[in-house]
Amino acid sequence: MPAFLFAVTAMVGSSLAQDWPRYLGPDGNARVDGKISTDWASKKPVELWKKQLGAGCTSFAIVDGKAVVMGNDGGKDTVWCLEAKTGDVIWKYEYEEELQPKLYAGGPNATPTIDGDVVYTLSKTGNLFCLSMADGKPVWHKHYQSDFGGTAPSWGYSASPIVRGSVLYCLPCAKDEAVYVLNAKTGEVESKFGGKTKPGYAAPVFFDYQGTPAMAGFYGRELVGYNLKTGKELFEFTWRTSYDINASNPQYLDGNMFLASGYGMGYAVIDVTKSKAEVLHKEEDTRMIFQNSILIDGDILGVFGDKNIDAELIRMDLKSGKIHWRESMPGTRGSSLMVGDTLVILSEKGDIIVGNPAKSGWKEQGRVTPLSGLCWAPVAYSDGMIFARSNKGEAVCLKVD
Repeated sequence: MPAFLFAVTAMVGSSLAQDWPRYLGPDGNARVDGKISTDWASKKPVELWKKQLGAGCTSFAIVDGKAVVMGNDGGKDTVWCLEAKTGDVIWKYEYEEELQPKLYAGGPNATPTIDGDVVYTLSKTGNLFCLSMADGKPVWHKHYQSDFGGTAPSWGYSASPIVRGSVLYCLPCAKDEAVYVLNAKTGEVESKFGGKTKPGYAAPVFFDYQGTPAMAGFYGRELVGYNLKTGKELFEFTWRTSYDINASNPQYLDGNMFLASGYGMGYAVIDVTKSKAEVLHKEEDTRMIFQNSILIDGDILGVFGDKNIDAELIRMDLKSGKIHWRESMPGTRGSSLMVGDTLVILSEKGDIIVGNPAKSGWKEQGRVTPLSGLCWAPVAYSDGMIFARSNKGEAVCLKVD
């Protein structure tokens, strides 16, 4: 039995509650405990720092006062390790990588993952690095295409590699298998599964499926669930979006899954208790092209919208599809996270908005606009600070405790 099977139930590292070590936070659900100041009318957030990172849509990973993020400039990707409170550079690591500005600014898309004394980063073409958190020196390097036989999607690899226990889950979508399970310390392949499929842009999602540790891959043309003890398929659901862009995080609750995309697909909630998933409800005009959703008390919460549909903050009952409420937001897209009961939104236009998203209705409590230009990278939070960046590389840290 592969060694990774003994570790599949472990969660990311030993992060503190206020750390944000990976895409969508400690548990990949865009939620942390705590409380932040929201009386911005009388006391606005303090801008701790602002700096240029280079183009990209990677978000921040923050652990023990260090923030890791990526950008591209001059034909090189740069992995930045910054002092979280000051923005001062602790170290940076550079390597050759094309910008690839295809209908947007370009640059890396995948958010780094910090685990203990190392951080894992992924480029658009598939450069996977394990770097030392102490000095940024490479511990090991693999390439999704040359080492695994993968084929990058049209806008480059974007699914963040995720650590669970002693292994790293990656989605190179190679010619033989979609999912590669690597030894986190060495980068060697311990297992692989999933068959051949078109790559998508969403990070793998982990959940408990009827008492079994499971993973869902949201690929270019389908959503597939796997039993992590065996690597066998649990369910499959065809979901073909224009240009194979499936990028938003699926959500699992009590045998049902929520998934959403843009380009006219909208959202669906499906019953995945059987191998052939069945649609419970769906709606084509309620879309998430790459925004993230949050699961809260049986509801889906998030900024819905698409390139031709204005953004709306929506709270919806996952099981029935009942819309509790909807509120207009700037632009057409936006990311979100929750600190305790407070929702933090980064709009596409650079607004940071906080408020209470109660089931009874939305109450905005504060709004500032520290960034300009398109802002598609997910907002991040750690230790009383909000971290955000624009596609062109302007980054900001706001103190909100």
